[in-house]
Amino acid sequence: MTTAKNNPAAATGSKLGNLLPKLAIPLALIVLWVVISEFKLVKPIFIPPPAAVWKAFLGLAPLLPQAILTTVAITLAGFVIGVSIGTVSGLAMAYSKTVRVYLGAIFDFARPIPVFALIPLFILWFGIGRAPQIALIAMGTSVILGITTIEAIRNVPSIYIRAALTLGADRKRIYTTVIVPYIAPHLIGAIRVAAAASWGLDVAAEFMGSQAGLGYLIILQQTYLRTAGIIILVVIYSILAIFLDTIIAAAEKRLIPWTERRSSMGAVASIVGNT
Repeated sequence: MTTAKNNPAAATGSKLGNLLPKLAIPLALIVLWVVISEFKLVKPIFIPPPAAVWKAFLGLAPLLPQAILTTVAITLAGFVIGVSIGTVSGLAMAYSKTVRVYLGAIFDFARPIPVFALIPLFILWFGIGRAPQIALIAMGTSVILGITTIEAIRNVPSIYIRAALTLGADRKRIYTTVIVPYIAPHLIGAIRVAAAASWGLDVAAEFMGSQAGLGYLIILQQTYLRTAGIIILVVIYSILAIFLDTIIAAAEKRLIPWTERRSSMGAVASIVGNT
């Protein structure tokens, strides 16, 4: 029987068949955008025409390289610090009940606090500059990792622990061979969520007196009601977020190969979600 691996044309056709449904909605939205612009169904200040967006891009182009570098540096610094704190805290909570009680209480307390409401305090504590911006992103991402870890630990099936005890595993072996492998996919998922959230946190962080970066450019565009420029900057943020998420997803396949990934939704799609 001929397979996609043995037939390059079939493989190409399969890839196109998978790609077309993903492009359907974006293409439909672009067509709708063009129709709205051409027939002036909405005022340009709300939905600018494609030509205005392109003109705005050309106007922003000289500023974009430095702005992107600044934003990426701030976002990645806060993201790495936050993920490191959240992951280490999570692994410590998974190993020690004492740590779990105290750190779990901290994360449970921090969870309902709106991060954006802390901006005035961060400015007061850290001043104006990159330090409060990085701290804000780090706090937001670390809470995501910590809360996810707590919930993952609470949902480890007791049958796995009993099976390990029956086979003679001690506490350390149960931690390394049962608990950590079980919660690892949840942690990777939380890291992906934190990566997406970190870009949004960066926008808020750059409202804290930033003089450079994409968030700062958004502030300028908003001040002068340049909707087209805001759209350009939002698209750039989206591209950066997708790029970082793609890197994490690629690393996930190498770091946790034991997870079931037969399809885009795992076992669920392969059994009940294939229609």
